[in-house]
Amino acid sequence: MILDRWCKLDSGFWLWNVGFAVGKSNRQINDWYHKRRNKRARSLRNQLTGRAGLQAIAEGWKTVLELRWNIEPGDSLVIECTSSKPEQQFRAFEYWRRYHCDWLYDEKKLEFYWTRPPYPDDNIWKQSGIVIPRTPSNVLEPIEPDKYFDCFTFIPRI
Repeated sequence: MILDRWCKLDSGFWLWNVGFAVGKSNRQINDWYHKRRNKRARSLRNQLTGRAGLQAIAEGWKTVLELRWNIEPGDSLVIECTSSKPEQQFRAFEYWRRYHCDWLYDEKKLEFYWTRPPYPDDNIWKQSGIVIPRTPSNVLEPIEPDKYFDCFTFIPRI
């Protein structure tokens, strides 16, 4: 599982890339992630659907739900469907996404997006104060509107 800071957004927050694969070694996974042109990366790229099928994707989704709380408030995650069968991977992620309405997706790019509260367009960022991140009690649950303020604490400056 790789959680990598990707690029800075126009709003000043960061976009993080999530990548996960099942390989023989960390070196093979790193070569695949960084798109190296060698035998290790090629062997993983050619067999990216794997033998475990949807079970590996389900475990990856669960791990992403746990890892998403490691980024800073206002930052976003992106999951790209880059397997050898990206449409099938996208449909599998879309199946689990139906229980998590806080995840957005792009069908053309085959990507999923999640932003940690408070969102970049929230008025709380315009006020002077400190935003302290909080991790909810159940990290696997979606962020519903009534649980939005459970994800951070805002301390205004006096």
